[in-house]
Amino acid sequence: MHLTKSAILAGLQCDKRLFLLLSHPELAKTRHSPLAQSGIEVGELARTAFSDGVLVDRFGPDAQPYAQTQALVNDPQVNTIFEAGFRYRHTEVFVDILERDGDSWNLIEVKSSSSIKDTYIDDVTVQYLVVTGTGVVISRVELMILNKDFVYRTDHGYDGLFIHEDVTDRVIVHSHLLADRIAQLRQNMTSTEPERHVDGHCNKPFPCEFKSYCEQQDGEYPVSALPNAAKAIQMLYANGIYDIRNIPAGMLSSESHIRVQRATRTGQAELDDEAARVLNRLEYPRYYLDFEAINLAIPRWENTHPHQQHPFQWSCHIQDEDGVTEHEEFLDVSGHDPRRKFAESLIAVCGTCGPVIVYNQQFEKGIIKYLATSFTDLSDALLAINQRVFDLLPVMKKYYYHPDMKGSWSIKKVLSCLLPEMRYADLGAVQDGLMAQSAYLDITAGKLSAKQTEALCADLREYCKLDTYAMLAIVDRVCWSSSHKSTLPCNNEK
Repeated sequence: MHLTKSAILAGLQCDKRLFLLLSHPELAKTRHSPLAQSGIEVGELARTAFSDGVLVDRFGPDAQPYAQTQALVNDPQVNTIFEAGFRYRHTEVFVDILERDGDSWNLIEVKSSSSIKDTYIDDVTVQYLVVTGTGVVISRVELMILNKDFVYRTDHGYDGLFIHEDVTDRVIVHSHLLADRIAQLRQNMTSTEPERHVDGHCNKPFPCEFKSYCEQQDGEYPVSALPNAAKAIQMLYANGIYDIRNIPAGMLSSESHIRVQRATRTGQAELDDEAARVLNRLEYPRYYLDFEAINLAIPRWENTHPHQQHPFQWSCHIQDEDGVTEHEEFLDVSGHDPRRKFAESLIAVCGTCGPVIVYNQQFEKGIIKYLATSFTDLSDALLAINQRVFDLLPVMKKYYYHPDMKGSWSIKKVLSCLLPEMRYADLGAVQDGLMAQSAYLDITAGKLSAKQTEALCADLREYCKLDTYAMLAIVDRVCWSSSHKSTLPCNNEK
């Protein structure tokens, strides 16, 4: 069986992931990520540093990448090959850049990160083993990564964006161990699904596309849903306990874990009255605020760095003491630098008094601080907004739990449990932050029709609007439930 580099890296993370990838790919839950598009753009830009490169045809109707690569390697007139393909001992790899160095070659892997990760060493070592196995001599192995200190200047272009890091010694040392691990992976590939349980490895180094499947196998309410409980989860696994409802009384010591267990066992949501007392103390007007931002690996605008978060959209629901609510919004998908207009419009809407309510303040406060640094004339007004920020997430995390949240206090989980009639799934093409980033990239790429652009902009507005209305609705519901001593929805009523 031929294995791709991606399959081997999946197996190094988890042998069950490799098994499912090869035997049951239909169980995967994959999502288009803007990071994938970012990686493609970085790779294409990296090639421009090599003026004489030849691109191997991988996807054409008559593509024969391995034969074409061999012909290019044998041609002394070819100095650089892009996407060179090699196959050795049933393993296939494609090398981003192969650069001739006399009678040998430099193997260069391009990454859209600004730091070297252990998984990158695994990545290039697999390539090194396969390429050298075919008889091609590799004299140097490099990672071509982004320079985090690079500042984009329109008059200088992208000179200095990339850094070449020599990892040859690390790869040679690692190749012996990795060759044995790959051989072991092949030896262990059977028709029987390995027994593995959800744990920290499911997200490192990459989020596993089969995590939902494995959670279902562990039980309807897997113990992996216990928040911040790595040691407790290992203890439960060691005792053969995989479902929260099966945890014996007294086995958990953390109050938050005990609350999760109690609510899960009873099937009833728990809401402490203290939540309403905290929220009722908030003054009016109340500004419910949410941002959307784009993370650009390759900076587009003057004085920006790789991988900075640039805000392009905000939504704000403003509620007065009588319950009257107004909605304001901002969206810039022109492709031009949106930051100053974003900041000025935000200042104009947020006024000078009243709490600015967000969900997980680290993101919004970080964006505002970044804008204040970028536009010093707006700094005082922006930082004054930051002083008024109230984070709703810690309140919900401390005082509310519903069994169907399964250890997550994301706004989507909390909203669907407190107000099940409000659903993000009912939205259009934009239902989460990653989809918002992808929509921004699609629109600004200029490849959509006017009708498609209009529809996607409408979906962006509806998504961000729901985020801020969700916070308002959650606060109102918590306070109403406390004052009326109502029964909250349980997992059987949804």
